[in-house]
Amino acid sequence: MKVEIWDQRRCQVGEGPVAIGANHNDIWWVDIYNSKVLYRNAESGATDEYTMPEHVSFIIPCADGSDLLGTANGPVRRRKDGSIEKLPTRAEVNGKPDSFPERWNDAKVAPDGHLWLGSMPYDWAKNPNACGLYKLDKNTLKLTKEVEGISLSNGLAWSADGKTMYYVDTMAKSIDTFDYHDGKVSNRKVRWRVSDDSQGLPDGMCIDREDGIWVAFWSGGVIRRFDKDFNITDVIEMPVPMPTSCAFIGPNYEQMIITSAHDGIADAKEDWGKTFICTPKVPGVGPVLFPN
Repeated sequence: MKVEIWDQRRCQVGEGPVAIGANHNDIWWVDIYNSKVLYRNAESGATDEYTMPEHVSFIIPCADGSDLLGTANGPVRRRKDGSIEKLPTRAEVNGKPDSFPERWNDAKVAPDGHLWLGSMPYDWAKNPNACGLYKLDKNTLKLTKEVEGISLSNGLAWSADGKTMYYVDTMAKSIDTFDYHDGKVSNRKVRWRVSDDSQGLPDGMCIDREDGIWVAFWSGGVIRRFDKDFNITDVIEMPVPMPTSCAFIGPNYEQMIITSAHDGIADAKEDWGKTFICTPKVPGVGPVLFPN
């Protein structure tokens, strides 16, 4: 599977690509530690970007044209005119400020419209199992903590029937599933676990039309596809060691964008942190917009 550089801008930690707009060609993603939100049109090549006051870990497009941004102490809503609207925060949910430096990480909108967003510590080694997976209610905009004991909340995806949520807690080195119903998760199961550190750490993910999940492996230099039985069916060999996430784009969601990181490493190669494109054998599905 041929992988090519799609966007030359180097991200310290690129993350969370999402495709919206005409023919799903408007691609947005973030550069977390440079506090940037990046844009590129897959058809015209036009680019844009803007910077937030603090680290930003995700961008979630809304039905009204605004975006939900995972600022470290947010989230917040950014309107079309650039104005910022405050949303409920972890501190409000937990009844106190974060007890250690913490930020949001990956987030996705479930098929039923609720936003699921996970947190992670800046120093995960000192704060294992101390973070959580939260839900922002689509109707009330109430934020609730739904799962505790998370070390580094990461990739999310849902099966076509909406009954299964796929989930990555990176430092647990596993890909898990939850039963999903009416905005609630239950029956968590480990479905695949890293058996050798050379495989890398599971990071962001997306899902295709056959309910195959494509998972980026940080420090593994690959994207792996898992079928419904969690057998590895495809491997995309990346020209960089730290792919972070992926998303299907284009008119029929036939192409895949892959973000990556250079992570501030002093001897990082030139292409580390750039964004790549390839064409998997199975087309994907698009994102759900936050409806409120």
